[in-house]
Amino acid sequence: MPPISRLRQAVGRGPFVSLARRPPACLFCIFLRRPQPPPQTRNFVGSRFESTTSRTSDTDATPPPPPSDPRRDLEAALFDLQTHAPNYVNLARVQLALRNLSQPAGHESIRVAFLGLRGTLGVADSGHTAEQLLRLALADPLSPPQEWETELERHDLAQPLVVRVARAEDDQEELVKVVGGEHVVPEIRASSPALNAADLEVLVMRADSLAAAEHVGDAIAVEEAILAPTVEIDTPPQGPTPLATPVHMALLVGDGIPGAAAILATPLLEDTDTIAAAVNFGAIGENDLAGCPLIKVNVTAAEQGLALFREDVGNAMRYQTLWSESNVSQISEWLKSNVLPAEGTSIKRPVRNLVLSLLQNASVAIQKEEARDMALAVSGRISPHALARLNQALSEWAQKAHEELQGRLDDAFASRSWRKLGWWKLFWRADDVGMVSSEMLALHFLPDAERGIIYLAGRVQEAGISEAHSPLYANPSSTDTTAVVAHSELKWPTHITFTRNYLQSKTVPALQALAQKLVLQSASLSGLGTALAGLMYFSSFGLYESGAVAALGVVWSLGALQRRWEAARAFWEGEVREEGRKAVRATEASIASVLDLATQADKDRGEELEELRRVEGIIQRARDALARME
Repeated sequence: MPPISRLRQAVGRGPFVSLARRPPACLFCIFLRRPQPPPQTRNFVGSRFESTTSRTSDTDATPPPPPSDPRRDLEAALFDLQTHAPNYVNLARVQLALRNLSQPAGHESIRVAFLGLRGTLGVADSGHTAEQLLRLALADPLSPPQEWETELERHDLAQPLVVRVARAEDDQEELVKVVGGEHVVPEIRASSPALNAADLEVLVMRADSLAAAEHVGDAIAVEEAILAPTVEIDTPPQGPTPLATPVHMALLVGDGIPGAAAILATPLLEDTDTIAAAVNFGAIGENDLAGCPLIKVNVTAAEQGLALFREDVGNAMRYQTLWSESNVSQISEWLKSNVLPAEGTSIKRPVRNLVLSLLQNASVAIQKEEARDMALAVSGRISPHALARLNQALSEWAQKAHEELQGRLDDAFASRSWRKLGWWKLFWRADDVGMVSSEMLALHFLPDAERGIIYLAGRVQEAGISEAHSPLYANPSSTDTTAVVAHSELKWPTHITFTRNYLQSKTVPALQALAQKLVLQSASLSGLGTALAGLMYFSSFGLYESGAVAALGVVWSLGALQRRWEAARAFWEGEVREEGRKAVRATEASIASVLDLATQADKDRGEELEELRRVEGIIQRARDALARME
């Protein structure tokens, strides 16, 4: 993972949000805006104002600073958490918490998701059941069917829906309003006498019944998948774009035994204040669900009872029986007990639960990252003394390699076998050029340096430097003749080996071909001169003149052979020396880069651990501020 400090620029800062209560905002649009940082409190203790007071009266004690506002402290801590630890928190849920804290205390807007299981793998599609359950939980039996109920019934859950609960007088123009262009998803305005004062917004959508199976053993991932469901919105010209829509509470809705089985696979039903589940079982008995965390509801009975009561008040007894049988009142009580403000509290329970969940999940993520970094630090740490010894050994190897390159090649090019390839012997030794040159490279091209670097690479790995720090040996540039493709199974630099192979496979055949070409050209020129001398002799020229022409042709061809072959040999000798120097430098740089990267990796890991500790401090600040809030 990249260092956290590199990610600080991912979240910007803006002006502070006013504490004045704002009109309700769209469930989705609010997350398209960046949350605002809280104001910074200036502390004048120890400033020139205090010193002036002290000079005025030595007996006057400095008054203690006024207690800070825990709500603002919590807001500042969450903003710092979002800025410094974006990889360890769900940013959408943090933004929701920051928006709640910017609202008046006790009047935070609460968002609830009614998630009907999607019909897959034998599980019935419960989207319509979720809509019916929400309508029954909000409906007023003392009033006739409202327009919003009709709109909710007609809505197709192929597209998610937002239901905003408010009083009728809060929107005098129209109570029901499905918006297409103003909001990214359709929205319905509803009215419920019991919940009009709750600042409640409900997201109704289908949810994948296998969402929990995708994160087996990861309860945090399951929780965030439920409490921050993804909605696809149409954003031309890109098309459908996934958007995280965080909520405070969620109700999983299913139908029958398959739906109950799919919901029970979710390991998050212990805290029913945040995540609850309801299953439409129909006429199933109470004893069948003894000890089950699911809420048994009968949507059909609730529909019949509500319709009978609205038809005639005299059906009140029948309505009461059916309503009790349906158990829908438990859903209504679940909503009211959580979303309505409680007396003597400065923060609603869902907001507190949201913040606690964020801090807990962040702490778990930080602990996992610290454990991973500590394991890497223990397994891959190299002591400074060992690093100094390795650097010294590398310097000694490089010095000996350069000395070996110069001395061994000087001996090779002064050897008898190389002298056998003189220009005057080339006529009968041209075919031996490749064999002699390859043998020289195999015996004299840095053999001791190659063995030494293998031993040094073993010492590097023995010291604890592994491929976890970096790729062990970087390849040279592709423009360098020593460029090689290092094999993954090799654990030492292979520049010398591949440079030797390059010289043997590319330059030696070219040198032998040149020798054969020069011999052929020299013989051709000598033969041409001799033929010309013969023609002159038979054309009335004397023997002396003809012999002179023949001798000139031979001397000219042998001189050209000498010049070109000696120049070619000198060039090849220089190329071998230069490629040897490049191979030694590349090998030294490869090992040095590994040592440098190992040192830098330890340094970066230390900085990362220090950053994680700072994030833990921010989390503790948030916990303290939340504890001070009633």
